[in-house]
Amino acid sequence: MKLNHRLKPWFVAAALLAAPALLPAQVAVDPAVLENLQKQVKTLNEEVARLKEGAPRDPAADELMGRKFFNSQNLRIGFYGESKYRMPLQGSGATGNNRFDPHRFVLTPSYVIADWLIFNSEIEIEHGAVDESVNSGRNRFDGELEIEQVYVDILINEHFNIRSPGLDLVPVGRINKQHEPTLFYSTERPELYREIIPSTWVEPSLSFFGKIVENLDYQLMISTGLEDAIPTAGSAATSTLPAGFAGPGIDGIGGMRNGRPRYRAASENSLAWSGRLHYNGIRGLDTSASFYVTKAKGLTGDSTLALFNYEALYRVPGTGLELRGDVAYWNISSPEHLVANNNTSGGDDLGGRMYGWHVEAAYHFWPADWKTGKGKDMDLVPFIRYTDIVTQSGLLAGSAATNDGTRNKTFLTAGLAYFLNANFVLKADYRRNLSRSAASHLDANAQDYFQFGAGIFF
Repeated sequence: MKLNHRLKPWFVAAALLAAPALLPAQVAVDPAVLENLQKQVKTLNEEVARLKEGAPRDPAADELMGRKFFNSQNLRIGFYGESKYRMPLQGSGATGNNRFDPHRFVLTPSYVIADWLIFNSEIEIEHGAVDESVNSGRNRFDGELEIEQVYVDILINEHFNIRSPGLDLVPVGRINKQHEPTLFYSTERPELYREIIPSTWVEPSLSFFGKIVENLDYQLMISTGLEDAIPTAGSAATSTLPAGFAGPGIDGIGGMRNGRPRYRAASENSLAWSGRLHYNGIRGLDTSASFYVTKAKGLTGDSTLALFNYEALYRVPGTGLELRGDVAYWNISSPEHLVANNNTSGGDDLGGRMYGWHVEAAYHFWPADWKTGKGKDMDLVPFIRYTDIVTQSGLLAGSAATNDGTRNKTFLTAGLAYFLNANFVLKADYRRNLSRSAASHLDANAQDYFQFGAGIFF
């Protein structure tokens, strides 16, 4: 019989220990030999225990890189990003040339502190990198480095949980909450999520969330609010603003986009309240309704801003047809107090309303016969979207809307999204501004273009 080499020491030791019992009574056993055998058995036991435990840890290394500070099983680093190449279809100038944009690349580290404490974060680099040319004069980069989310979810039960004070997305609209490039079909995020819902819309906040009943969940948020009359220490008076104030945060040009609060100096005296109900209890349907209310400080007084949003996505069961709709409406009380209505700049006046909406139809076309090999997870999705954006409505007496397709505007966008799998997509689309004019040709947010790009999310 051939013995496994790992068992030989055990076998030999056991045989030797048992030998005295097997010997005839008249055979004497040397006590010194027996003691030596016992020592060998003890040594073998200690060696086996050491092999099971592993090499001893260096306490210093354990403090820096070991179990106390790092556990790869609890750490997850996600990523999403998108790059684009745009070809404007008319005009020339700063925004009229063909251009490449490494638009955004985002790391999303998360960590399971405990099974009821989940850390989440989002770190974004936009447009390639932060400008490195302060001293050289070479404008290679024109980007930003931002922390867009950082908080801990405190999980209590399925009906009530707490999202700790930190930075979080305002719970309004589908694309603001879920804005990764594989979750929408156009190369740019829908226009509604720029001036009307200023995505990515992040505010310092505290939230509560959970399930109400099956397929119906909620989120309620308390956060800092939008800012309009932004004080700037030491700033001199200009032709459009009194001393001590920066430009308007809310106006008829950029809508609500520039009113997003500054992280460092956001006005905590004007808190915002927002909430969202999300329902997906009907096959193929995913929908939500949300609101946001705050009070913005203008030059001559406060103005209450109230946003209401409803959106829905419906994938017709048994078909490739997908329908989307989204509408957002702002009510602005006392617009006469806002900066845009108290400066001498032309064309940025605001009224008592601001709104936008879009409808979209898409079709998932990838025959079952093609779902083999590399094509097993592919999808081809042509789409068309109609969008209406109105930033100047219900203007005050003496104000006039700028009807050149740069404020109030209507878009028709059609294109194709080719998913190589659920995590990577190639896109191409054509956007036409139906309200276009010579001025809109040179406005990147209003111009006609053909654009293609790529998006990734994992």
